[in-house]
Amino acid sequence: MVYSFSFLRWHQALLAALLLSLVLAGCGFKLRGEKPLPFTTMYTNIESNSRFGSYLRRSLKASSPSLQFVDNASAAQVVLSQLERIQSQREVSLNSQGQVEEYELTLRLTFQLVSNSGQLLIPPSTLTSTRTLPYDEANSQAKAQEMVTLYQDMEAQMVGQLVRRISSDDVIQGYQQGAGTPGDAQFAR
Repeated sequence: MVYSFSFLRWHQALLAALLLSLVLAGCGFKLRGEKPLPFTTMYTNIESNSRFGSYLRRSLKASSPSLQFVDNASAAQVVLSQLERIQSQREVSLNSQGQVEEYELTLRLTFQLVSNSGQLLIPPSTLTSTRTLPYDEANSQAKAQEMVTLYQDMEAQMVGQLVRRISSDDVIQGYQQGAGTPGDAQFAR
């Protein structure tokens, strides 16, 4: 009887997994995979040896394996420019002794994407990520590490947004339509 009960549970679990996979397939769900970009070379002024820059490069290469990063803007088909990157924190609340109880952490990135013909594929755009951090002076070292971890999480989220924006259909179509024709915007090389 014990054997038949566990056999029945195993079949129920198998049936549930099969049903779930059919439902997900039926609704059009699929894992995010490669989305080849129409350009194969990119220059960016985002430092490759920074955590943010290396994560951005890895994410773009995972999305479009044929993409190569070049060291010279004039050798690139597109230029991703970081116009501004600001990491800030501000005190949100104080306790009755005037000590900080909560910080608001903000990461803001302003960027643009320009083709080698000068076409502005993504005009200057800003991504902002904000988190709150409860603070306790008694655990200041732990809270400092938590702050670092939160900023890293915000960077990872921002990289995801940036990759989705670069690989969006309107950017791809804009590049394909404007390839080889001078645009209104020019970028410094």
